Formats: sequence, structure tokens, C-alpha cells
Amino acid sequence: MQKASKTQFSLSLLVRIFLGLLVVISIGICARSIMQYNELNREAEELERALEELGQTREELIECLGSADEVKRILSDYQAYKELVEADNATAETLEEYQAQLDYIRSLLNSSKNRNYITKIAKDELNLYFADEEIIYNDID
Repeated sequence: MQKASKTQFSLSLLVRIFLGLLVVISIGICARSIMQYNELNREAEELERALEELGQTREELIECLGSADEVKRILSDYQAYKELVEADNATAETLEEYQAQLDYIRSLLNSSKNRNYITKIAKDELNLYFADEEIIYNDID
């Protein structure tokens, strides 16, 4: 009889230890989840602020340049004028006119306010990249 109660006591002690560990682990997991939740909330707030700033910057650039279609037109005009100037088969007056237009477009493209926007449009919509950039394609879908 004494042996049966001793086995029952040690079994209940093991169950208590197991339950205690389970509670400690549960509290740890809960605390970690709360910390991750708070961190994600902070990141979401930062991203919302950044998105608002980008929206304001986009509106300013649209006022300066026009829409993305306008930027595409400027870039295509630039390429066409550049090819005409380099072709050497146009008259002197035509070359001067194209050179003046090319200089105007170049000044538009080189302005510090528009440089980052134009780079973004060229990369995202026209698939143009700098010569020293590495392009990595990810076909996982």
C-alpha cells in the first residue's frame, strides 16, 4: 500500500513539473508573440509614413514633369534625337534643331529633382538598367 501511494505521489510530482514547464513555455511563447506583434506594428506605421511621403513626392514630380507617359515620351524623343544626331545623314539646320532639342531634353533629364524619378520609371516601366548593375531574375511563382 505504501508503495502504491509513493508511485502515485511521484507520478503526481512529475505531472506537476510537466505542467509547470508547460506554463513557463506558454508564457515565453506568448511574450515573444507580443513583442513580434509590437515590432510589426511599428514597421507598419513607418511604412505608412514612407508611403505618404512617396505620395507627396510623386505629386510634386507629376507637377514638374507630367505623368509617366510624359516621361516615356521624353525618353523616346531623347533616344530618337540622339540617333538622328549620330546618323550624320541630316542637313546642318536639321542637326542644329535636333541638337537644341536634345540639349533641352538632356537638361530636363539631368535636373536633380527629376533624376531619381526618371531612373525609377526607366527601370520599372521601360526595363532599362545601368551598365554596372547586376540583374537577377526570379522565376519562382
